[in-house]
Amino acid sequence: MFVPVLAYSLLGHSGLHGGHYELVTPSDLWSLAASAWALGHGQFGHVYVPKGALTSPPAFEVLLAPLLLAAQAVGLAPHLHASGPPLSLWFVLGPAALLVASTALFSVDAVARYWDLSTRSRLVLGLVGAVAVGNVAGLWGHPEDCVALAMVVWAALQLERNGTSAGPRAALLIGVGIAFQPLAILGVAPVLTRLGWKAAARLSWRLVLPSAAVLAAPLIGEPHRTLFVLVRQPFLPHFISFTPLTHLAPVLGPGVDGGGPTRLISTLLSAGLAIVVCRRRSDLAAVLTMTAIACFLRVLLETELNWYYVWPVAALCLLLSARRGPGRFYVCSAALVASILLSNHNAIHHVAPWLPALMTTLAVMLACAALPLREVVPAGRWPATAGPSPPVECEAMMVQVRAGQRSE
Repeated sequence: MFVPVLAYSLLGHSGLHGGHYELVTPSDLWSLAASAWALGHGQFGHVYVPKGALTSPPAFEVLLAPLLLAAQAVGLAPHLHASGPPLSLWFVLGPAALLVASTALFSVDAVARYWDLSTRSRLVLGLVGAVAVGNVAGLWGHPEDCVALAMVVWAALQLERNGTSAGPRAALLIGVGIAFQPLAILGVAPVLTRLGWKAAARLSWRLVLPSAAVLAAPLIGEPHRTLFVLVRQPFLPHFISFTPLTHLAPVLGPGVDGGGPTRLISTLLSAGLAIVVCRRRSDLAAVLTMTAIACFLRVLLETELNWYYVWPVAALCLLLSARRGPGRFYVCSAALVASILLSNHNAIHHVAPWLPALMTTLAVMLACAALPLREVVPAGRWPATAGPSPPVECEAMMVQVRAGQRSE
């Protein structure tokens, strides 16, 4: 993952377009690095800036700030506001972003091991997942989205393994995910529903604590701008791909719209649906499926759209389809690649025909990951048991007991 992304950033422009050499790096990642730079130098009023890429709590920036200070100390980091991205710093920033984003691959593999998927299927799952992670972090510049999803997956796995006793850890993991990117809120209802209302309410402070910790400095430095960005979710409509709801986005200023209202609606809708379903079925596959559906509803109701918004749906569907069998997994992988090709990060897409085509790829992914009406253990090359098989001794004892009952 590191080598292809760095090779593309160094050689992509001259290889695809010919002519002079030019560093190809995600502008959003440099904007996030500028916020981390301000945080590391105590300029708390400049963490959230007009028309900046940071619209979430700055957990990633807190993590990145010491690295930028160390790079500056050894002469690798000139001032980030100088013209053009510094090549020397990219060799620090790029691998760091990919390393942070790789947490998603580890969380997915942890679930694959829990489901006892074969080594071969885990390897293929990791390779396809690395393509998606490299695209999110290396081309779009948003590794925090990968961390948020990883925390939700680990939280769900904790509850599956250890039951309700793991509730405090699961809530804190989701809280850390929210501090990186609030899309982790979509995992709250699916993951914590099995705890019940009262237990979940007692743990709610764990969902808030990590975000409060990383937001303390910006709120002290510039409270009005910080709250404005977090609540109103500003975006630049001239630099995004359009959806049918783009015209409903509130206008916040010249060339700036807000995406907050529709995201609130999708969050409430997905939470209600997850509560209804997960109260009846709270196994790990059902929880991850409802999380994928919640992320899909977020995409469906967005007023602005970039490919990395699709990433959580794709990642969860890859994992779930791998459990269902190789055929579904390969179809899901093909749909993932098609969605990446459709969402060229250098282009601005209009609603038709781009959005229907993208939504079709998402529908295919969800269909490949769809749960059966009742829990089954699929046969074939890719075993998908939800846990270890009963010991042979137990089976023998059960046969003897049943034989004794029939003789009576």
